[in-house]
Amino acid sequence: MAGGSLGAEAPLHTLIDLGCGTGLMSRAWLDQLQEQAHPFPQQLWLVDQAPSMVERAVVLLRQRHGAVQGDVLDAFSPAGLSSLASQLPNQGTRLLASSYALQWSEQPLTVLREVWSILLRPGDWLAVAMPDQRSFAVLHAALSAAGLPSHFLKLPCHEALIGEQGQAALASRFQWVAGGGFANAVPVESALAYLRHFNLIGASPVRSPYSRRELMGLLRCLDQELSQGVAELDYHSSWILLRRR
Repeated sequence: MAGGSLGAEAPLHTLIDLGCGTGLMSRAWLDQLQEQAHPFPQQLWLVDQAPSMVERAVVLLRQRHGAVQGDVLDAFSPAGLSSLASQLPNQGTRLLASSYALQWSEQPLTVLREVWSILLRPGDWLAVAMPDQRSFAVLHAALSAAGLPSHFLKLPCHEALIGEQGQAALASRFQWVAGGGFANAVPVESALAYLRHFNLIGASPVRSPYSRRELMGLLRCLDQELSQGVAELDYHSSWILLRRR
């Protein structure tokens, strides 16, 4: 989603960042608007279920923008988002944007159609990006070599999200504008750094699903996989740009 292209058509009044984390996506988008000399949206609305994330994001975004609102809400709760919808400004165009949050739902397309659409009116925009099942190839190879099952989050299929099936599933609520995929990677020095990355982004379970012996075996196999190729943690992501009917 190119923020500049939306701004060129009709300046946005409200940006809603669902699953905002520390506000990284919103900050990057403001950077892009500034570089392209496009106006900022008049209102930023930051939503996450973690109070510490919302607090941090609000502090950081208020250094760049004078109208920032934060809400602690479950992004998959229809009741919570209905309450939020009643608080949003009525004027102008809205953009609901979400980066790396939708993969936590087992039915991402249903969430877009039945839940997130609550926040949008006809003509409003929705832009999402999420990791898909092509991600973490090195980790899956290491699990196989160690003879261990995967207890990591099952990520959605890229083609099911952006292909004909995905477009048809969303057609009752949205006009399909664009969709695609991209790859990016996080350099890692070791297997331990690889696994610690998930803890840094808040994606690790409180208790490891593997025994100490299994974990040590996984680390050995992961170090071997990393030494044979590029030492990085690979993300493959799907993105979708929609307009509310």
